[in-house]
Amino acid sequence: MIVFASLGFLILSVLILCLLPLTPGIFAIFLHDATGQYSHKKVDDLSLFFILGAETLKVLIFFLASVITWALPLCTINFNNPALLWSLAGVFVALSLAFCCFYFRKGDHAQLFVSRQTAHKFLKKTRLTKKRSDAFVLGLVSSIPELPFTLPLYFISVLSIMNISTLPLSCAGLIILFAFITIIPLFIIYASFKTGFNLADFIKFRRKNKTFCRFFVSLLYLTIAVLFLSLGGISL
Repeated sequence: MIVFASLGFLILSVLILCLLPLTPGIFAIFLHDATGQYSHKKVDDLSLFFILGAETLKVLIFFLASVITWALPLCTINFNNPALLWSLAGVFVALSLAFCCFYFRKGDHAQLFVSRQTAHKFLKKTRLTKKRSDAFVLGLVSSIPELPFTLPLYFISVLSIMNISTLPLSCAGLIILFAFITIIPLFIIYASFKTGFNLADFIKFRRKNKTFCRFFVSLLYLTIAVLFLSLGGISL
């Protein structure tokens, strides 16, 4: 049961991380600005380093979560611990409500929860990105503002991986694979821009699917909470 639940947590977590629109939105703006300034070859080069930056951050957070988890006493990280399971269920119920109510700003637009000052800094950074290092750093910091929505996902993913495999090398491989899957939307956006998709199309798509994203991701968070509650009930 624990192994199947762990697989469920991993699948649900990767879905949420793939659907969160902050990093893809920054990447789309970056592609729009870069395409208007540089050659196709340089845009491809900068895009690769943006994606590498985004992947690096995710891998670093996963490994940091792993170190913290392994440093804790075994009794506090076991999925057989009812107190832990019920606490995690509460965290994900709160995340579900927070995402539904606060991730998107009110209105017909699809603006996100980040402050206007932070949004302007990202916009300025995308326009000034000329070197590989700039693109890498932009990708690296692009998902930092949404860490309150994602950090619990990293930790339960690590716990799930540890339940699936206890071998250090196997766990490390699964972490890297999981981190790579979460940046697949960036490759999709990149391929779309290469075939004529543009920033206006992206904004229109995100505005059209804003309600779906809000309620579907909230439902995924809630499903994780229910799964924890079911494990907690079994453990009692």
